[in-house]
Amino acid sequence: MSDALLLDGVHRRFRQAGEELHILRGVDLAVRPGEIVALLGPSGSGKSTLLHTAGLLERADGGRVLVGGEDCSRMSDAQRTLTRRHRIGFVYQYHHLLPEFSAIENAAMPLRIRGLSRGEAQEQARVVLESLGLGHRLSHRPARLSGGEQQRVAIARAVVGRPSLLLADEPTGNLDEKAAEAAFQELLRLVREAGIGALIATHNLALARRMDRVVSLHEGLLRAA
Repeated sequence: MSDALLLDGVHRRFRQAGEELHILRGVDLAVRPGEIVALLGPSGSGKSTLLHTAGLLERADGGRVLVGGEDCSRMSDAQRTLTRRHRIGFVYQYHHLLPEFSAIENAAMPLRIRGLSRGEAQEQARVVLESLGLGHRLSHRPARLSGGEQQRVAIARAVVGRPSLLLADEPTGNLDEKAAEAAFQELLRLVREAGIGALIATHNLALARRMDRVVSLHEGLLRAA
């Protein structure tokens, strides 16, 4: 079975005020299907850049990015968009829900973008939301949901299409301890049940140790933590 994610010698550079910043310096990483990997590193170390590159939101300046065994390095922008749409789910620190849509409409959005009918998309979203304990909140807009509920809707949106890869950037960083624990438990459960490979950036060492493996980004390179 192909890796959910394979980074092979990935480099990423930026120019700022005439100076070249070498953020990723040949990153190697394999995430297997069903494996949950914690990504540690201090603020400014490049964790978000790594996630954006792995998620095909930014292009690597060198090396290869493979998602589900498919080399995405030479894909066109349109091909990268389709790969993101069908194979990658994202969860961010802030939920980024659309305020004018209900919980079920937000969760169903990736399936609607794929072309599923409203009924099909919302039925699949309903199943995931109910598994997250939100069956009684399906019609509520984000403003009527708690922070923890909003983030659970964001998690449902990320996994509803059963992607092969989930990328999360501080997914519980905006929540209080109790809500963070509940959201994190549900995220791990859904990922493991679906066999999704996951790379989760976090500053929380206690959460990181509950994942299958921990890696740390230091001076542009990954190492076991």
